[in-house]
Amino acid sequence: MTFPGLDRIEALARNLDSWQRELAGKMTELEDSTAEGVSDSGLVRVTAAADGTIVSTEVNARAMRLDSYTLAEEFTAAAKRAQEAAAARVRELVGEVIADAPGGGRPAESSRPAESSRPAGGGQVPDDRPDWY
Repeated sequence: MTFPGLDRIEALARNLDSWQRELAGKMTELEDSTAEGVSDSGLVRVTAAADGTIVSTEVNARAMRLDSYTLAEEFTAAAKRAQEAAAARVRELVGEVIADAPGGGRPAESSRPAESSRPAGGGQVPDDRPDWY
C-alpha cells in the first residue's frame, strides 16, 4: 500500500541536504555583509553589520565646521540609514532562502480561525482560548 504524500516527502528529503548547504552559504554571506549609510550632507558615512552593529564611521573634515547638534544629527541619520540598509539585506537573503526551501514556494495555511467564524459582538467560540493567538 502506498501513501499519497510519500513521493512528495521523499523528494523533500532528497532536496533537504542541498538546501542546508545553500542555507549555510547564505548565513556566511549574511555574517560577512555590511551596509552603508550617508548623511544628507554627505559629510558623515557609517557602515553597519548585518545585525545592525555600527562597524565604522567616516567623517569628512568639513563636518568639523558644523555645530555639535547638527553633527549629531548627521551621525544619527547616517547610522539609521546604514542599519535600515543592513536590515533590508537580511530580509533579502532570508527571502531567498525561504523561497528556495523545500516546500517554500507555497504560502502556509493559517492556523488562525477565520474572522467570519467568530460570533457577532466579539464573543468566544467554544474551545477558543484567549491566548490562542
